[in-house]
Order: sequence, then C-alpha cells, then structure tokens
Amino acid sequence: MPRLTALLLLMMLTPITQAAEPLLFRAGLDNTEWLLSGSVFECRFAQTVPDYGSAVFYHRAGEDVHFQLETSRNLMDYSNARVSILPPDWQPSVKTEFLGTARIVKDTPNLTLDHERTNRFLHALMEGKWPTISHKTYYDPQRYIRVQVAAFAFDDFYQDYLQCVKQLLPVNFDQVARSKVFFAAGENAIDRKDSKILDTIIFYIQHDPRVFAVYLDGHSDNQGRRYDQRQMSKARVEDVERYFIKQGINPDMITTRFHGGRYPVASNNTAKGRAANRRVTIRLEQRDDVPIPPELLFQLPPRNDR
Repeated sequence: MPRLTALLLLMMLTPITQAAEPLLFRAGLDNTEWLLSGSVFECRFAQTVPDYGSAVFYHRAGEDVHFQLETSRNLMDYSNARVSILPPDWQPSVKTEFLGTARIVKDTPNLTLDHERTNRFLHALMEGKWPTISHKTYYDPQRYIRVQVAAFAFDDFYQDYLQCVKQLLPVNFDQVARSKVFFAAGENAIDRKDSKILDTIIFYIQHDPRVFAVYLDGHSDNQGRRYDQRQMSKARVEDVERYFIKQGINPDMITTRFHGGRYPVASNNTAKGRAANRRVTIRLEQRDDVPIPPELLFQLPPRNDR
C-alpha cells in the first residue's frame, strides 16, 4: 500500500507534457496572393506564405516544373522534411497523402521537389487540397513547423501560368551550351543527325540576345600522321562553321580551333574510343549582365480584357 501511495504521489507531481501543435504558416482566403512572372526562358508561379517566404512553382524552358520553398528566415532544421498533401478543412475524413521527404538546405531555394511530386502538388491544388512541408525547428527538436500552399483562387491563376509555359523555348541555355557532333572515320562533313543538333543550338542562339560567342573545336582520333589528323579536324570544324553561318549566325561571333588528336576524351585503342574522339565541340558563352528585352518577357493582358 505505501508503494502504491508513493507511485500515485509521483504521478501527481510529474507535469503532463503534450506534443505542441505545429506552428502553421499559410495564407488565408483574404490574403492569398499568387504572383506570375517569366519570359521565354522561364516561368515563376509563386504564392506568398505570410511571415515565412514563398512557395514557388519554377518552370524552366526545356524542363519540367519544380516546386521550391524560399524562406525569408528559415526555421526548419537542415535535414529531411516531411512532404505531404492534406485534405481540405471541409473534408477532414479524407486521408493525408504522404509523398516522402525532401532536404532543407541553407541555400536558396531552401527546398526543391522533383517534377513528379511537384505535379502532384499542382493536382492537389486543383482539388482544393493543401500541399504541405512539415519539419522540426532547428532550435528545438520538440517543436514543429508546417508550411502549406493555399488553393484559394488557384484555378484562375493556373490558367495564366499555363499561358506562360506555352511560350517557353523548347530548350534552355544549359542544354545547348556544351554540345558535340561526331564523325565517322575519314569523314569531315556533318550528316542529317548532326544538322538536327546544330539546328537546335542555332535556334537558341537566335532567340537569346545574351549569347555573344560560339567556340568550335575540331578533333580527330590518332589514326594516320599528325599532320593528317590536324587537317581532318580543321575540315570538320570548318564544315560546322559553314553550317552556322549559312543558317544566319553572325560569323563575328564564331571562333574556330582545330587540334588533331591532341585532346582525346577516350582511349584510341578501341573503335568506340576513337569514335568518341572524332568530334567537333560547340561551346556558347552568355552575358549575365544583358537584360532580357521586353518582347521576350511574359505579359498577360489586364484581367478585364480576358
């Protein structure tokens, strides 16, 4: 009996602790703000998360859309956060969809989702659900943060976002800035497959005024005399240069060099390696300080005109 009394006394004196409710950051019906900006190079479809930052659907030309969380002041621990979709408040019986985890990092954006989960976020917003990032705070592992994207007015602004996506270029700078075309043994002229690659590069150059230089470098394998290797690489790079100029690229932008077999990227001891070395590389240079012309920026007419 004394032992039971002591146990009851201990329970009475021990404070009852409960897990604190997550600190919630999300916009409400009266302050949900969707912002859309872009150009032929990218679209940025963002919602302001009051007192926390921005939830961004970032769509770059030539790629699929990615969700990004950008914080004004990050409160989450720098580790894996929980990614989920919560049901709308009026459907509490609907199950939460758990989409795995994603890492919180110190750089901006602080979190990035792959395109598959990003598209599931967009689909959830169409259904009025709450895409959610949840995680413990960096200053107290017992306290949690929950950041949600609100679906209010999503349908109207989503149509605007689709208009922005429609005018994106088919490729982006990184996809064409470092390219190669290859040649069969003894050949120095581009074929139909090569011309398709070059056409894509040329198309991008013609639509991005920030590109100011094109460097073409010709290479060969190690077969034959060094002089012949050098002449072959020269003929290859000149054929690519002629194609660029014929398609309207300013010759003043182009710099050509030829190296023979001096810079192999693979072993010349195998047929596969020699094929990789018979190449012309194309490198584009872009100026970051050149503003995008207004005609390449995405603009929607006023809402009362649509």
